[in-house]
Amino acid sequence: MADAWILHPDYRTPPIPQGVMPGPWRHPDGGQLMNGVYERLLPDRQAEIVTVWFGYPLSRWLGPRMPRFSNPMVSPWNPVLSLGVALDPTAPVPYADELWCDRWIAEALLYGRKPYGAFTLPPEEALAWLAECGGAGLVYQARVIGEVIRVVAGRAEPYAHLFDLDALIADYRDVLPPEPAEREAAALEAHRHRSPALDYVLGDDGEARFALTPLSVRGLTLGYPPGETAARIAAEAMA
Repeated sequence: MADAWILHPDYRTPPIPQGVMPGPWRHPDGGQLMNGVYERLLPDRQAEIVTVWFGYPLSRWLGPRMPRFSNPMVSPWNPVLSLGVALDPTAPVPYADELWCDRWIAEALLYGRKPYGAFTLPPEEALAWLAECGGAGLVYQARVIGEVIRVVAGRAEPYAHLFDLDALIADYRDVLPPEPAEREAAALEAHRHRSPALDYVLGDDGEARFALTPLSVRGLTLGYPPGETAARIAAEAMA
């Protein structure tokens, strides 16, 4: 591994488990066990990002550095913990059972760690969540599917209130070729006075409309890191 991993503390990092042997990833500077989000700066304004849990890497990706934009609802952990990502299927992971990610999404929405998400839980857990969400600035839709309840929820505030769109647009213009940069900038600009809840929660086709949004808006709405999203946009533009 490289010798320049920089730790970015993030309270989303899953807790250290009991009864699990630590994984192989150690920091080259001192040999301490790696645990959290680490960044390695590369030439040409690129960066490598890895999420490590108790020495086990869960995700690893390359993307452009986008230094202007930051937000507490955006984190490399969000896609990892929402989707149950693991690089090595044989290694220990923090996902305790098949509903672990759903429970994590539900809690992340309540505590402002994600602006939008969907989860499926047993009725008693879903109803307890619904009783709490009113004070969190969330709007939701819930429907019964067999023996579980599926909830889609999002923040009601406009995107311009939730995020520094000017900084994000400037970063996209810096790192993408002109055509995709302007397309994604226009999509973000069009969402300035809209909100995740009003656009993609309310209405019967909210999730379907969300699936069709440009990548920059979709990634931001899910709280995914824009560097990872920009790498996907650039790859699609080159294909």
